[in-house]
Amino acid sequence: MSSVSNSQSDYGRYLFEYRFNGSEWAIEITAKNPEEAKQRLSALTWARYRGEITARIPIPSTNLFNRIGAWSRQFTAMRGLSRGV
Repeated sequence: MSSVSNSQSDYGRYLFEYRFNGSEWAIEITAKNPEEAKQRLSALTWARYRGEITARIPIPSTNLFNRIGAWSRQFTAMRGLSRGV
């Protein structure tokens, strides 16, 4: 696997359709432009099965540690108020 050095804003989402067993399906390819998306699609012939994806965990766009800190401060403040401090 390779690491991504460019920001996600440099990439677009490109949709490809195909037919399988009498139904139409689609696959999304992330790439810098339509030509790269087509090249990535061609590279799928070399793809290897790695397993089933059973969950998706979204990563918040804001810093997780900042959110935890804010929650902690709010919780501490609420505890202080409930004690009458």
